[in-house]
Amino acid sequence: MPYPATQIDIAGKWRYEPAGRTLVGDQLAKDRFQNVQGAQYTVRSLLLRPTAAQLQAAPAPNPLVREEYTRLPDNLPPVVAETARRVTHGAQDDYARAVRLQDFFAVNGGFRYDTKVSSGTGSQAIARFLADKEGFCVHFAFSMAAMSRTLGIPARVAVGFTPGEKQSDGSVNVSMRDAHAWPELYFEGVGWTRFEPTPRSGISLPDYSRTEAPAPQPSAPSALPSQAASAPAPMPSQAEACPPELKKLGECGGPAAPRDAGAGSGGVSVGAVLGWSAGALAVLVLPLLPLLWRRRVRERRLSRPDGPAAGPRDGRAGDPGPSSPGVLAAWRELGDSAWDVGIPPDEALSPRRAAGRVVVLGRLDGEPAQAVHRVAGAVERALYAPPGADLSYPELAADVRLARAALLAALGRRARLRALLLPRSAARVTAAASVRVSAASARVSSLTARLRVRLPLRNRG
Repeated sequence: MPYPATQIDIAGKWRYEPAGRTLVGDQLAKDRFQNVQGAQYTVRSLLLRPTAAQLQAAPAPNPLVREEYTRLPDNLPPVVAETARRVTHGAQDDYARAVRLQDFFAVNGGFRYDTKVSSGTGSQAIARFLADKEGFCVHFAFSMAAMSRTLGIPARVAVGFTPGEKQSDGSVNVSMRDAHAWPELYFEGVGWTRFEPTPRSGISLPDYSRTEAPAPQPSAPSALPSQAASAPAPMPSQAEACPPELKKLGECGGPAAPRDAGAGSGGVSVGAVLGWSAGALAVLVLPLLPLLWRRRVRERRLSRPDGPAAGPRDGRAGDPGPSSPGVLAAWRELGDSAWDVGIPPDEALSPRRAAGRVVVLGRLDGEPAQAVHRVAGAVERALYAPPGADLSYPELAADVRLARAALLAALGRRARLRALLLPRSAARVTAAASVRVSAASARVSSLTARLRVRLPLRNRG
């Protein structure tokens, strides 16, 4: 989707993932998924038109954004950072460094656009690209993003399409040959900002990134938006002066003269784009998998129904009744939230004593501490209440979230990041995987033994 999208109209069961700007089709029913064939959708987005002065004066990015989007692989060749420092030597701010990196690739660095070269894989491919100085959009995009990160500038790579071909009826035809990749750099108060290092015909440099645009001390600078603003001076994307093909790239500035594409300007191989995208995911997304896993587990646990018991219980002490799965799942989530901040679980404790331990070690007081004890009380009622007792607890999920937020707030910034990005409770995944591998191994051994017994009998026949 364009950035920043404000409204999406599409039929079916879809959800919007803001981090990747993508629509994801959810499962409709068992063995039934969304089908994109023939799908039509409408996207409304803001048209971002930052000025060079705004980008120059942007304050330091949010620490969480900087932490996440300046990560680099341990095996990144030193030449990447060395080249970035050399190209941006003397630049006074992140905006000036970004423009110099863009111009290094697109204008004055001697690079040539060529779709015939081998893309390679991994971070070593960037070093080869810097040496050979020929490649296509994925080389340029990932190289500029990596070099920006070595300079402390938050950066990511977007994969999408360039403007397609206008048709006689006014529509625009976009095909897979228009696949494109470009880097986006983050500027506080503006957001993710597109740069265009690829010297390819039909792609213009954004107005705010042209070398003639920045002025060290502009006579009448535009006011910098507050850090809470999502976009400075947004304009509706329905403006008559903005053709649809430029809306996709979030730019409706003045036209720029097409640059010489060099040899091999006939479009990008889709396989190469996908291959480099997979490599980027390995570098940029894999560190986020534990966080995403915990978020999914948390939502699944806290979305379970917790109403009154729908049927009779047999009265045994260990019979939790029909309503307790949600309560016990929420209790498990509370325990894992405490584990993530450094309070390991103790299965030998009763719910009441375990709650007291979380409150003391987590330095909770007031409403968060009461929320922990309320959840523990709900667990005790689910386990030991007499048949027919009211076990409803509509605030269950809210109390767990309140306690989790207080546990995280009590940590320092470094410890909080560790709890979010590397949750300790992810150890459950390893344990579960080990159990599954053992069970699968046992099934294979059993099947092999049965085959050894049966095969000789079949041969006799």
